[in-house]
Amino acid sequence: MSDMPRLSRRAFAILFCLSITTAIGNTGLQSVLPSIGRSIGIADWMVAAIFSLSSLLWAVTSPFWARQSDLRGRKPLMIIGLAGFAVSMVLCGLVVSAGLAHLTTPTIIFGFFLVCRAIYGLFGSATSPANQTYIAERTCPADRTRWMSSIAGASSLGTVVGPVLAPLFIIESFGYAGPLYAFALIATTMLIFVARYLDEAPILPTEPPLRSDKTAPGPPWLRSNFVPFIAYGFLLFVCQNALAQTLGFLIIDKTSKELPQLPSPDLLRIAQGRIAIAMVCGALASLLALWALIPILRMTPKALLRWGAGLASLGSVSIALSPDYAIAILGYALASLGFSLARPGFMVGASLSVPMKEQARVAGAIGAISGVNVLFAPFAVSLYEVFPAGPFLLESVVLAGLLAYACLSPMLRNVGSRVRGEEVNDEPAL
Repeated sequence: MSDMPRLSRRAFAILFCLSITTAIGNTGLQSVLPSIGRSIGIADWMVAAIFSLSSLLWAVTSPFWARQSDLRGRKPLMIIGLAGFAVSMVLCGLVVSAGLAHLTTPTIIFGFFLVCRAIYGLFGSATSPANQTYIAERTCPADRTRWMSSIAGASSLGTVVGPVLAPLFIIESFGYAGPLYAFALIATTMLIFVARYLDEAPILPTEPPLRSDKTAPGPPWLRSNFVPFIAYGFLLFVCQNALAQTLGFLIIDKTSKELPQLPSPDLLRIAQGRIAIAMVCGALASLLALWALIPILRMTPKALLRWGAGLASLGSVSIALSPDYAIAILGYALASLGFSLARPGFMVGASLSVPMKEQARVAGAIGAISGVNVLFAPFAVSLYEVFPAGPFLLESVVLAGLLAYACLSPMLRNVGSRVRGEEVNDEPAL
């Protein structure tokens, strides 16, 4: 396989920027969404539910786009995903502008927002499996953790930039819709770079396959060696997204208790700044995990699965018991550190559990669980309204269970050992 392409520096830089772009838009929107909802008059649980239809469509379409990437190439699918992202952001911005102008009722605004965000779930899901497969095809198993962690670090860097940029675009002319228009423009610029500069040379021949595979046909998540990673990843994503969705409301409420005399617009402005600070702290913790701890300590997927779940559980408990805003931020940073360790652990483990010709299907399955988990976020927000510490305590219990699962599951305990023995000699070293 000496003619197998390697991951070039230019291609890596483009994929790195692509990951930053989508993370900037999504976390930037997430950081302003609680303030948007309360400014327009949309109920908190409805704000969380805005992502539900989009996430369901993401889960359904990710395997489809993964198959299409095998047929049409990775680059065209990345372009489709970025186009869907940009169009969705523009339409959502128009809906927010209409809501802030009180052109119709909050319920109708919610309905339109739901539909416009769904465009991202339908087409934006094309980017993730294409991106992941592009990297897997150009890296050997021994180096895959490092490269995928670097790309995950790009997403974390985007989560730093997104909440910082979002308030800067909240200008008088557009209000809270300003960040959405700005993110659409950034995505369009990135689309042009991908279309013009990303190498899309053929990667692997379809026939014959890279190696014989005796396993039964069917979706990879139905195979016994893949189930543990899908189960771990799904629950991890559920906890991470539930935490992200409830954090903004927690900070707004803590700010309201601290400054009860302020009028609502001023209170939301201060709370929005604090939300941005919290998300930046969480993103910096993620960068520490992905760009420092993993490469310096040379952490294996097995270690990442264990340390990630344990630290995320501890961080969730800290948030639940936090007496003030500062402790809540520290807890969120610790949880983010854990999530950022666990995520590449399960993704690389899943990649190593199947042969090279199955990488697109694995990426599609990971995309599916990363989308469907958001459907549980409205339940976390509803629990928060009844018992503020409830969702964080529940997340901590689930994450502690994942720690135990990572220690007890045979596949998670021996992640990568089977594939290394079979495939390392089949792939070129970088």
